[in-house]
Amino acid sequence: MDFPDELRAAEESLKQAEADFLAGPDGIAEALLVKLSTGPFSADVKIAQEQMQNLDESRYVKWSRWDKKFEFAASFWKDEGYPSIDTTSHRASNPDWYSNRTGTTLFVKELMSHRNVIAPTIDGEQKGTPTSLGEPANRWLLDFVILSSLRLSLKKRWERLVRDIVMKRHQTSLKLVAGRLGLTVTEVLDIARKIRDLDDRVVEHDPSDSSNDLTYICRKPDPRLTPLVDIDV
Repeated sequence: MDFPDELRAAEESLKQAEADFLAGPDGIAEALLVKLSTGPFSADVKIAQEQMQNLDESRYVKWSRWDKKFEFAASFWKDEGYPSIDTTSHRASNPDWYSNRTGTTLFVKELMSHRNVIAPTIDGEQKGTPTSLGEPANRWLLDFVILSSLRLSLKKRWERLVRDIVMKRHQTSLKLVAGRLGLTVTEVLDIARKIRDLDDRVVEHDPSDSSNDLTYICRKPDPRLTPLVDIDV
């Protein structure tokens, strides 16, 4: 199977795990880790396991002094596989290309209405002893952290595919990249803007020379690069 197809297959498995998670039961992510552990994503599985073992519950559950309750602090996420969500409006904050492509914004909005949040302490009291790493009072956070970690890993995989292709040569057609990877041109444009070096250019439209439309201009290409997936030029 071609690697982009393997990526899409992994995403389908992850999407099903997210649906199972929203259906109610905890512990669903463990089966997903087992499924992905023997293939090309074994390294991503190890990262997710480490995230689970080192889960700091206080990072995700905060005390709301206004509502006098604990809440899922979605608006504080950074470098996660899911977009930040404003806890008041339940709207995504700057969803990126991957969130828009995979619909993870909807998953997070659904998550916030499918899970109850309790005090992140051992005794359940506001001023009680915080839970230890990897042992949250809100057990569903273990699944969430695994799913989030895998989403982030797969997103980085797509971005690495694009990066290696465009950094190999001086000028690359982003239409060819999109066709090879099975992504839309808009998605590849967004990725190119994100991963580009400061001296490089991402050209969406060149009014003086239409042959430069939808291209990545790399100032210092590295022809020694061997992309996992490459275009034919």
